[in-house]
Amino acid sequence: MTTSANVVTALMDACNRKDLEAALRLFADDAVYHNIPLAPAVGLTAIRETLGPFLAMADEVDWITHHIAANDQGVVMTERTDRFHLPSGWLEVPVMGIFEVRDGKIAAWRDYFDMVPLKSVLGL
Repeated sequence: MTTSANVVTALMDACNRKDLEAALRLFADDAVYHNIPLAPAVGLTAIRETLGPFLAMADEVDWITHHIAANDQGVVMTERTDRFHLPSGWLEVPVMGIFEVRDGKIAAWRDYFDMVPLKSVLGL
């Protein structure tokens, strides 16, 4: 596995532990996190405000990476199932993620997924 893929794997591990601070340490200060159906979050404060509620909404998070691929330019692609244990049971969201890793930090993270399973949870 490439160093860039290791950074992304470390992010997934931090999210599975619901360790927001560990996750944020993996981002560049000016990083962009974009859940494509939603507005992008630019910078660590905005990423905290976006990622934090996703991790906090569940008593357990289990993001399963089915496939991961990386190139020499630091682009990492993941095919995942992001699972959130809610009072009503497990919510599972199929996700395709694209990461750009520069100098050992995540500079960009774009996730593509269907909002339908999340609409009621997010109040949309």
